[in-house]
Amino acid sequence: MKLMNVENGKTIAKKSCTLLVAVCLMLCTILQVGTVTASAASSSDKALKKKVTQIVNKKVNKKDTKEEKLEKLFTYVEKNYKYGRPTKAAGSKGWEKTFAMEMYKKKKGSCYHFAAAYAFLAQKATGYKVRVAIGKTNGFSGKLQDHSWVELKIGKKWFICDPNMDKFAEDSSGKYFLKERSKLKKTYNKFKKVKYTTIKL
Repeated sequence: MKLMNVENGKTIAKKSCTLLVAVCLMLCTILQVGTVTASAASSSDKALKKKVTQIVNKKVNKKDTKEEKLEKLFTYVEKNYKYGRPTKAAGSKGWEKTFAMEMYKKKKGSCYHFAAAYAFLAQKATGYKVRVAIGKTNGFSGKLQDHSWVELKIGKKWFICDPNMDKFAEDSSGKYFLKERSKLKKTYNKFKKVKYTTIKL
């Protein structure tokens, strides 16, 4: 009887050790994947920051006022980027960084790309609180459609900068640069169910 108990104890001990080793291996794998993911994210953030800094330094002067910087960068985005249909959906975590970098590299993109690209440039150049909005607009055809634009907070007021709308909507040139948010409610569906992403880099 004692011999059987000893054998059972050894069997249980072996199984416990095997289970413990398996758990340790699984935890190591999870930690490695997490480390690789974090490293990749850090690398892409650095690349984006470098690109944004390069564009800002090239397109604006230190002596420019913040409004002048915003306008120069707005004009830069309008003139240098073309329209291209999105290949992925916007709105997931970190989408704004991915879309901005795609725009800088490919020189074309959707309204989401236009908004993301301009948002990072505006934030870098001015230090203002900047956010990208995803909602709806009737500014193109009179009918509501999905759209993305940029909002900046200056003092206590929010202003809209929408390079995509300004470039492609009929007779819109100059109408969507630094306009008070409160005065564009009708154009942006009264901002119903808008999702915001604050720009951080």
